Amino acid sequence: MDPVSAFEGAALTQGVQFLFQQASEFLSAWRARRRDKDAPPPRALDAPEGVIVTRPQPLADPPSEETAKLLEQLMALTQPIQSGKIDPASPAARAAIEDLRDVVEAALQAPVRLPGEPPRPLRISDIYVVAERVRGRVAGLRADLAKLPDGSEISGVAVEAGDVEGDVTGVHLT
Repeated sequence: MDPVSAFEGAALTQGVQFLFQQASEFLSAWRARRRDKDAPPPRALDAPEGVIVTRPQPLADPPSEETAKLLEQLMALTQPIQSGKIDPASPAARAAIEDLRDVVEAALQAPVRLPGEPPRPLRISDIYVVAERVRGRVAGLRADLAKLPDGSEISGVAVEAGDVEGDVTGVHLT
């Protein structure tokens, strides 16, 4: 199911406006930092009611110039949606919204859940823990299955330990 199809109308427009404003904050701050390295980094905007942003840690600078260009292009695509000129529920608008959200989430280093949307599955991968000496318990990943959204995936977890007096576990699910 398309995550954006779970909600419509004003809630969707509000979510798009938030994504657009957050993207604008990133571009503005990144440009200022390009001109002056002492300029303040981008900030995570307060999410409007219904939009959930979990523990944002905004990137001070874009990972690449291509990231900033992509964000500009996605803002241009979503501007007519944000301003109400294009129906946000149309398939093309939904695709543009999802693409913008993907880049904003990467720049925020946090998930963004739009109004009325169910939690999206987690993709957890590439965890590698190295311990020289273990006295007690070590796990590469501990997770409560009941708290993981349906469809979540865990892969690529490894633990390497030298001297062990206790328990070493790659993945511990409860």
